[in-house]
Amino acid sequence: MDAERRPVPGRGTEPDPPDQALAPETARWFAKLAAYTPAMAFVRNGDGRYLWVNAAYAHLYGLEPAAVVGRSVEEVDPPLDAAGFRALDREVLRTRRPVRHMLAFRHPDGRPGRAVGHRFALDGRDEPCVGGVYVDVTERDRALDEKAAVHEELHALRERSGLAVVTVGLDGRVERASGGAAGLLGVGRADLEGTPVTAHLKGSAVPAVLRRLWSELVQGRISRAGDVLRVRVAGGATRLLRTDLAVVRHRGAPVRVLAVLTPLGTEFAEPPRITPLQLRVLLLLAGGRPNSDIAEGLGLSRQALDYHLRRLRSVLDAPSRPAMVARAYTLGILDANAWPPRPAAGPPPGR
Repeated sequence: MDAERRPVPGRGTEPDPPDQALAPETARWFAKLAAYTPAMAFVRNGDGRYLWVNAAYAHLYGLEPAAVVGRSVEEVDPPLDAAGFRALDREVLRTRRPVRHMLAFRHPDGRPGRAVGHRFALDGRDEPCVGGVYVDVTERDRALDEKAAVHEELHALRERSGLAVVTVGLDGRVERASGGAAGLLGVGRADLEGTPVTAHLKGSAVPAVLRRLWSELVQGRISRAGDVLRVRVAGGATRLLRTDLAVVRHRGAPVRVLAVLTPLGTEFAEPPRITPLQLRVLLLLAGGRPNSDIAEGLGLSRQALDYHLRRLRSVLDAPSRPAMVARAYTLGILDANAWPPRPAAGPPPGR
C-alpha cells in the first residue's frame, strides 16, 4: 500500500519517511520492552517524584509500578539513600551529562544487593527529567568473589604448602609444576614445564598399568586413579613416588589431569632387584608369619628360605626381619595403605 503523501512547496508530494510512519507502533513496542526488561529503569522529575518505573524497578520495593509512580524518592527510600539519590539527580540536571553510578540496595527477601547503571537527563514536555537504568550485579559479584577465593586457596595449596603438584595436558606434557614438585625432583620448573611425562620416568617403557589408567582418565571413564612410579631425579638417581591423578573438566569434558606426587622413600641410585619369590617372602614377613610357616607355605626347605632371607637383607640393606619389612614399605615395594600386606601398584621394583 502506498505511503500517505503530503504537499511539499515547490516539489509536489513525497511520502512520509518510513520511521515517521511507523512511529506510533514502534513507540508502543518500546514501551512494552522497557516495562518488562530485566534491567531496572525509572524516570523522575526535578522534584524527585517518580513519573515512570518499570516492573523490575518496582520489584525492588516489592511493589507494582502503579504503586511507585506519583510518589517521591523520600516516600520510597530510606532518608539517607533518598538524600544521596536527590543530590545525584540535581548534578545530572545541572551538568546535562550522564553519570555512571553504582548503588547498594536490599532485595525483597532482605539480601543485600548491588546494581550498576547510568543516570542521565531527559527533556520532558514541561521540565527536564532524570532517567536511570541499572542492572543487578549481585550474583555476578558473588560468583567473582567465590572464583577469587577458590583461586587464592588453590594458589596457597600449590605454592605455599609445598605440595608437589603437576598439571598435565591430555597430550601427556607437563603444563605447570608447583615449586614443591620441582624441589622433589631436584630440577627447575622450566626443566619440567613443556616436557613429556615419559621423559621423567625411569626406563624407556611406560608401565602397562599407567597406560591403561591414563587412557581411562583422558577419555573421562574414571575421575581419579593412583599408582607408584619410578621417576628420575637430578643427578641420575631414582625415586619412588606415589602419584594420585585427578581429571580436571571443563563443561563436563576432560581438559587436563592434576597429579599430586608423594615420595615413598629416599632417593636410590639403582632400584632394588628382588624376584617374585622374594616378594612373596616379604609379604609373609610383613604379615607376621614365622620362618617355619613361610617355608611350608612356599614349599621351601629351611636352607632355601635362609638363602632368600640373606639375599633380601643384602638387597634391602636391612639387618633384621623388622628392618626388611620397614625398608620394603619405605621403598614402595609394599603398599603402605593396604592390609593385609600386598605389593604396591605396578610392577615390583627391579622387574
